[in-house]
Amino acid sequence: MSKGKLPKIIEFNRPSKYKPVKVLGGGACGQTVHIRDEDMNIDLVAKKYKPIVAKSDNPSIFFEFLARFRDEARILFRINHKNIVRVFNFYDYEEFDTSYIIMEYISGADILDYLNKYPMFVEKVFEQVIDAFAHLQENNVLHRDIRPANILVNDSGIVKVIDFGFGKLLENSIYEKDKSISLNWWCVPPEEISDGKYDAQTEVYFVGKLFQKAIEENNLSEFAYMRVLHSMCMYEKEKRPKDFAVLRRLILEGKFEELKFSDEEIEIYRNFSNEMGEVVASIYSGAKYNNDMEDIEEKLSSLYRSVMLESNIPDCSNLIRIFVFGGFRYYQRQYFDVKILKEFIELLRGLSNEKKSIVMANLYSRFDAAERVDPEISQDDEIPF
Repeated sequence: MSKGKLPKIIEFNRPSKYKPVKVLGGGACGQTVHIRDEDMNIDLVAKKYKPIVAKSDNPSIFFEFLARFRDEARILFRINHKNIVRVFNFYDYEEFDTSYIIMEYISGADILDYLNKYPMFVEKVFEQVIDAFAHLQENNVLHRDIRPANILVNDSGIVKVIDFGFGKLLENSIYEKDKSISLNWWCVPPEEISDGKYDAQTEVYFVGKLFQKAIEENNLSEFAYMRVLHSMCMYEKEKRPKDFAVLRRLILEGKFEELKFSDEEIEIYRNFSNEMGEVVASIYSGAKYNNDMEDIEEKLSSLYRSVMLESNIPDCSNLIRIFVFGGFRYYQRQYFDVKILKEFIELLRGLSNEKKSIVMANLYSRFDAAERVDPEISQDDEIPF
């Protein structure tokens, strides 16, 4: 070869032979299949572009989804992290209007199922998730679909973030939400979503809400990172950590202070939380939570004075309104013990501000488990609000 000249393009035309094992699932853009490469003796996943919309029915949507599918492959090729699914190859068949992404096969459970089974590993899982999203942020990638099914934990306890079908490469610090994308939020979205804004700070919120849900489901009151988790879940954007780099640095420096609750404090909180869970039927879309601790304590005390001679609260809507700003539905015939209300008020009075914040974060996580409905939905006779 002459000096300064590049070699000719070399073609590798050996076809890979993949053996299908089973279909794993599908979504708006494609179908995922567990496959096996017999020559390499490894299991893989093939994600095929197979949208729910046929090209003949809606060509514009078909090709828009195809472009998004190709973007997912580009994103995966940009990142290399032990806690993010690896991509091995991409096959683009333009003549057939389809593509394939070949990725690593992950044997494990979604993050909530894993933590339900192994709650003692919640801190290790949290640290890995923060590290993964910090890496995405460093590579200007937004995931945009943070939900339990998209964060897996394998049999060795290793986190794997998957499914970048809604992923976005950032060209600036704030991404204006694509109007063609409509996600079904699994929790109350933060304030910036209503303004069409979505950035790394928004992802901080959704990761926080995911772990808040896991902690509520497993009653993990001694989670070491509870204080920072509460800050991640703040509805108001300016109150949240600005990005995952900040969170990762604080974790590495060990600057989180563990706050422990006594068994008696935990029991009082759970009694109150369980009663609230039995009373609240659903919450209207757009309703917000009261984060003014002084206002909450004052209203709870006022309510208690008005019902202290009763055995049960006559009208539970008065209690729910202390916490929920907006519409809701509740079970009129469900009783709420006045004694439990009294004990909860006394609990709050004896807690530090940091512990009060944790109590409210857990309580609102319990509220998030209630169904979200639109005001126009017809109401049952038993539910007057």
